[in-house]
Amino acid sequence: MGCGLPVLRLRRDKLLHVAKRVLGSEEAARAWVKSPNAALGGAVPEELVETLEGLQQALAELESTLSR
Repeated sequence: MGCGLPVLRLRRDKLLHVAKRVLGSEEAARAWVKSPNAALGGAVPEELVETLEGLQQALAELESTLSR
């Protein structure tokens, strides 16, 4: 059972907001959320927001880039 569209929209907005903060631009953030990510097992971050666990994984990966 999936979550409703408003929840998915909020999750996508949160992911994009954090990506912009971490990566420094909207263009870089949009590219990151739409591209397969090796650190996420090849998953596309934007697709991971369908579950709360997936959102948390994507956000953790973004945050980890700050310490690299």
